[in-house]
Amino acid sequence: MTYEIQIITASDNHYEPFLMDLNQRLQWITQRGYVFSVAANGIEDSESIMVNVKMQGKNETGVFRHEDMVYIFKHQLAEILAEHIINKWEAEFLWKEILRNCRGTTNEERQQVFEKSSSLMRKCHENDSLNLIMNYGRKNRIAHRLFDFMNDNNQIVVEGFVTFCLRDYINEMKFSVELACEEMRTQKEYNDFVNLLRYFVDTQTSRIREVNLMLGDGGNFHLWDGDGNQIDEQFMNYYLDDMLMEEISLDDVLVSILITIAPQHIILHNSSNLPNTDSVQMIRKVFKERIIECRGCERCDGTGVRPLHN
Repeated sequence: MTYEIQIITASDNHYEPFLMDLNQRLQWITQRGYVFSVAANGIEDSESIMVNVKMQGKNETGVFRHEDMVYIFKHQLAEILAEHIINKWEAEFLWKEILRNCRGTTNEERQQVFEKSSSLMRKCHENDSLNLIMNYGRKNRIAHRLFDFMNDNNQIVVEGFVTFCLRDYINEMKFSVELACEEMRTQKEYNDFVNLLRYFVDTQTSRIREVNLMLGDGGNFHLWDGDGNQIDEQFMNYYLDDMLMEEISLDDVLVSILITIAPQHIILHNSSNLPNTDSVQMIRKVFKERIIECRGCERCDGTGVRPLHN
């Protein structure tokens, strides 16, 4: 009995670990009295390599027939190939999709998209258990397709197999790249917006030299100047109608007020307990070196904001 299959894959630095994995994980066959061999040969004028995997047996021994051994052999080979596809070829297909979708971007931006899309393929859920189940299910699905394919074919061209027999897997990779590209574009637009606000703040005259800021629960905030005068109410009326119509949030109002005032310094009180909201991140990015962290005063003692004089 002889069973032989040819596997054509890329002849880069990933194929040697693949060959080692084949040799190590299929050695059990020799313990059942079968001869197992793996031979790799380069293909002329190609960046591919042909791997010949062969199993030979003379007499049936023990409880396993030749057909059983071939079945088990194919099943395990399919699992090894599924891991090879995920560990080696997934990156290749992600890059193809990135180059197709991210034209006009820099190499650094494309690298960011690759890292994000690759991460999405592994961890699209916050729950680690769900990620493990998803990744195991994907590998299982690929292995089953490979096993079915090997029942009718004695040669597997890995790249072609992924392209034509794993359309759902291709679509998953396309979707992850689309999400990563969209996230990159959104982040780029956000950074441009922050830079525009910084330019606006830097080029206008400060209405108030020093502004003290303390954030409370539910998005509430308190602003006062260096003399302790409350300053938020005089600006809140401008946004009152929009707030009543729920067209603008308190976070947006806070950022707008600070940008309008353009203070030379913003003193953040109780900064260790500041929520990491979008508005706080925006304030830190727009005002950067103008921000001073209060190291402790009568108003940031953790008991709430004390009354301010008007």
